[in-house]
Amino acid sequence: MVQLGDVLKLIGPNAAIIFAAWIFMGFLQQRYDAAVDRYREVVGDYRSSQHEPDRASNLKKQILTYRHRCRLMAWSTLIGLVAAILLIASLMLGALEVIVPNVPAIAVSGVVAALSGFALVIVSALIVIAEGRIVSRQIDDELRDVPDLASDTGQKSGS
Repeated sequence: MVQLGDVLKLIGPNAAIIFAAWIFMGFLQQRYDAAVDRYREVVGDYRSSQHEPDRASNLKKQILTYRHRCRLMAWSTLIGLVAAILLIASLMLGALEVIVPNVPAIAVSGVVAALSGFALVIVSALIVIAEGRIVSRQIDDELRDVPDLASDTGQKSGS
């Protein structure tokens, strides 16, 4: 007879993986929400104000860039969620293997779920890196329509 304590001893130490996955999900969601909020803010600014040609051109570019960032972070968040589900499934399959030992399909499924989950965490993190590079470019682009600031930071002014 399998005891609950045996199952908990097996999955307990590995539960840290789940906590790490959910912390990562919170990080992804926070970046996604920030990008969406800024996107809405810039679109609202563009709709509601008359701007100089250079500023209007800069805002258009920012809007399209924020839209791209939002899409990247939406994908990263979705992939991160699937990764978390796979990691949880791998723990559940580990517990099932204790309950129903010597079933190779359970062990193989658990290994595939765990490795797939970790691989997807890496994919999600790579998307965040790509989004971070876009943020760096946006910081530089923000100053292009303010000639004094653009020249002081080595940027070329204009749209």
